[in-house]
Amino acid sequence: MEHNGERPGARAGQNRQVRNMGSRPSGAKTRRPVARKQGYFDYSLLFIVIFLCCFGLVMLYSTTAYTDMIAHKGDMFYTVKKQAVFMLLAFGVMLLVSRIDYHFWIMLAKYGYIISLVLSVAVIFVGKSAKGKARWFELGPISFQPAELVKIALIVALAAFLNKMYPYLKTVRVLLVTAFLVILLAIPVTVNNLSSGIIIMGIGFLMAFVASKQRWLFAAVIVVGLGAVVLAYQTGLLEHFLHGYQMDRINAWLNPTNYEKDEGYQILQGLYAIGSGGLFGRGLGQSVQKLGFLPEAQNDMIFGIICEELGLFGAVLVIALFVMMIWRFMFIANNAPDFTGSMLATGVMAHMAIQVLLNIAVVTNTMPNTGVTLPFISYGGTSLMFLMVEIGLVLNVSNQIQAKS
Repeated sequence: MEHNGERPGARAGQNRQVRNMGSRPSGAKTRRPVARKQGYFDYSLLFIVIFLCCFGLVMLYSTTAYTDMIAHKGDMFYTVKKQAVFMLLAFGVMLLVSRIDYHFWIMLAKYGYIISLVLSVAVIFVGKSAKGKARWFELGPISFQPAELVKIALIVALAAFLNKMYPYLKTVRVLLVTAFLVILLAIPVTVNNLSSGIIIMGIGFLMAFVASKQRWLFAAVIVVGLGAVVLAYQTGLLEHFLHGYQMDRINAWLNPTNYEKDEGYQILQGLYAIGSGGLFGRGLGQSVQKLGFLPEAQNDMIFGIICEELGLFGAVLVIALFVMMIWRFMFIANNAPDFTGSMLATGVMAHMAIQVLLNIAVVTNTMPNTGVTLPFISYGGTSLMFLMVEIGLVLNVSNQIQAKS
């Protein structure tokens, strides 16, 4: 079997790749391998995703049945039916993407980057506005957030760029160019969607960290960055860089009871939901907070409903599933047939890990409210579609891992 830029049958080199994602041959090409045999397919990752989606439908019904019955003339399944349709479509798209060689998307990386940049700027001026924030394009009955496309485009573009620059990853110049590519996409998104901007920056940071051979720089960036944020908050400079509602969220995070009627209301209701769940919860369908008390219960705060109905036990099981998913991403990244595939899996892993951590941290008031959904479980059809595309990319990488003899 012939690999990209590698000697045929170089099994020892592959074993070294398993131990170190960054130890790919320098200058490795991303051309499609010739006459590749059918390889490994990560069914474990596929089953985890299917289980999370099905669990999400159950929790979504439990969360929205009461409000749907009131708002939609007794149709308790209104929200669940919409999500189920999108889920079936997204699953089909995922299977399709998993069958397309990921090197095909790498060849289109620069076009995807440019298109996502144009859309993220355009939505600021012509996008649908809600609560003073223009985040969506409205295409008939479908609302589309360019920020979701930006995440995928960035992962593919960085995988292509870092592979091309592999021999020069020791240089600071490459890291600066990488930072520029990430920041250029993050700025227009952050204008009206701080949470997506944080995720985009996090994806770029973690992909560059894994690829780089100068990792001490990243530790320095973290220390300096955190110090700068704390200093800016203490001196009042942070107020000049953030919108008023964003500063209110930070203040409500620090003292939610002082803002219990506005910015702190959602935080407190989420904490009430978590606290009332106890060890094993009130029981599936028995949540009180979902009866109109907890805002965005089906979106950003659905983890609070999980804690209330299934308790600490159910919450830990959900977190364990996400940990297993991250582990499968790491396995695929470590065993990928080339550096590009490894970076793709790393980028998707970074996205999923950051989004899960942010959602749970917000619900538990570990960090300020940023409005992040819980992957595969929160309501949102187009968001689920883009997540499934990323899963399809990773599954294709796994499918090109050489089958063990």
